Amino acid sequence: MKEKEIVIWHEMDGAGDSSLKFIETICRELHEKENLSFRFVQMNLVPFTERLRHLDEQKEKPDVIFIAQDLVNMEGAHLSEVPERFGRYMAPKTWDSMKYKGVQRGVPYLQGNHAVIFYNKKYFDKRPESWDDIRAMRRRGVCPFSLDLTVQYWLLPFVYTIYGNPIKDGRVTITSENTGQVQRFLGDLLKEGTLRSYSAISTMLDKFIAGEIACMLNGEWLYEYLHQEMGEDVGISRLPRMGQKEMTGVSSSVGIAFPANSLEGEKKTELGVFLDYMLSEDVQTRWLTEHKRIPVNQKVLAHMDQLAVDENIKISCGQMEKNYFLINELCLSDLWQQGEKILKKVVENNAE
Repeated sequence: MKEKEIVIWHEMDGAGDSSLKFIETICRELHEKENLSFRFVQMNLVPFTERLRHLDEQKEKPDVIFIAQDLVNMEGAHLSEVPERFGRYMAPKTWDSMKYKGVQRGVPYLQGNHAVIFYNKKYFDKRPESWDDIRAMRRRGVCPFSLDLTVQYWLLPFVYTIYGNPIKDGRVTITSENTGQVQRFLGDLLKEGTLRSYSAISTMLDKFIAGEIACMLNGEWLYEYLHQEMGEDVGISRLPRMGQKEMTGVSSSVGIAFPANSLEGEKKTELGVFLDYMLSEDVQTRWLTEHKRIPVNQKVLAHMDQLAVDENIKISCGQMEKNYFLINELCLSDLWQQGEKILKKVVENNAE
């Protein structure tokens, strides 16, 4: 390894993950400005998390990883404690999102990371606001709505809308009555032909871009990719009302962490320069205006109205503000287990 070369591990989550290109651009700029050298190691999510959880067994260890906030619980990755000075760029709630057991184990650089409704404007005269708006697409000979029924995360808007916040005092308190409501709601959508399940990061995207799906529940982080593929035909809508009830979901952050205690090692100064640049107004503004992601820098957020931010991003931000904030409770694994049980029941009860 070259002296002072910063090794970055980044997981690749399908074709829709366009963030890596901009991160590579940022690193090239830092090479020119600060003479820092970077090397990327890219892999899919499963080997990415597996290797990090067993980092002691790896011959080469990364200096930097990009992760969703809930992955700071990977104790086997030996993530460095991050100095409080980097929290000055963002709101305290955002900064705290990457704490684990009271210790700051990462630095958020984007926020939101939430589910929205993407819709094809060719099928809708206005943004779909209710499930009746979506059901009406059955008359158009197109799949009205798609949701990935293999991944627990996509259930959260339904769970949180029907149940409210299921995490109370560090415990998941979902009851069988409430899980039954979620199962029945999704089951009814399947039976009536409103809902079809496809992989959120592959088949669903292909079918949506091809115009075979009118709208889908998917991650806001896909907007740049979808806009590149569809132009002005892609729209973002808030989650649809369930009867008279406003639908809500969860929001979180995406951050940078430092495995193998790299922030205390010989590259400490270089890694600090990297972080300051990632959180700077210039880079954070470009995340928003050029790459359609929601930054954490408070100065950028305060001037959003003066920037070239399109209406879809504003709708996405509005959904983020309505959502519950998903914090790193130890009981999150219980929430995923509950979600897996719900999905299993939905699929079993509606198998052809």
